[in-house]
Amino acid sequence: MAYTTLANLKSIILFRGDEPTDGTSDYDAETDNILIEVWRDLTVRHPWLALIKDPPGVFLTVAPITTTTITIATAGTAVTATLSAAPAVSIAGYRIQPSGKPYFLRVTAHTAAALTCTIDAAPETITTALACDIVQDEYDLATDLGMFVDGLWTPDSPEPIPLHSEERIKQDYGSGVNKAWPPAAFARLGARRIRLSHAPTVARRVEYPYSRKPVDPPAGTLAIDAYLRPVYALGCLAQLYHDKFDRRFKATFDRYELGLKRAFEYETRQRIAVLGRASGATRPSPYGE
Repeated sequence: MAYTTLANLKSIILFRGDEPTDGTSDYDAETDNILIEVWRDLTVRHPWLALIKDPPGVFLTVAPITTTTITIATAGTAVTATLSAAPAVSIAGYRIQPSGKPYFLRVTAHTAAALTCTIDAAPETITTALACDIVQDEYDLATDLGMFVDGLWTPDSPEPIPLHSEERIKQDYGSGVNKAWPPAAFARLGARRIRLSHAPTVARRVEYPYSRKPVDPPAGTLAIDAYLRPVYALGCLAQLYHDKFDRRFKATFDRYELGLKRAFEYETRQRIAVLGRASGATRPSPYGE
């Protein structure tokens, strides 16, 4: 039987688990749950080639607004700030760095072409118009973003901009507003939001190769390569054995883990070519020559 659809795999798993495949098994509904559980485990183990998004993700950075002044009549949280010129687009989510101040202000609400905006917290009033930089250093990426393949790519840098933890970004570059392009690194703030270590000084196109976060296995053809489907079936069978208290669980689970390891090694060879020739690396001769 072909390992092509979810229905195929379910029949294989039930058959190998000594269960009827005609829908009468006591474990029929539980197998449906197992198929989802193991799918979610397998697809997050590695950015599998079949799940790499094509084309890659892309976003545009925003140049800072540096020709505006700010006034704040009242200190406190969720207060109103007034700008000297209305931004043409909404600056909700941007950060404002008042000139000479050791803090930044985050814009929580703003309507395009409006002079006023709501900021998260103002430690003091600014009654005399003060120059400021309004920057966007946080960006929302694709809704199906799973894992980054390497980093962010921009024509201004020959190397990818690396992914660091948010804690490291703050330790290395501070939590305030720093401006530079390209940034030294970026951090992931949530499922799809990132922060650049430095606020962009120019508008640029940025690509980010990524592994998409697949939905639960569909009824049609599975969104993984053929060599991963038997591994997926083994993981499901191991879970079925576990639920049945079958002594074959341990051996089957070990085969599942070994299958994942071999698939990872195979994909690594696909990425760098056989014997590392594409990367310029050479494999030592067995005779030391």
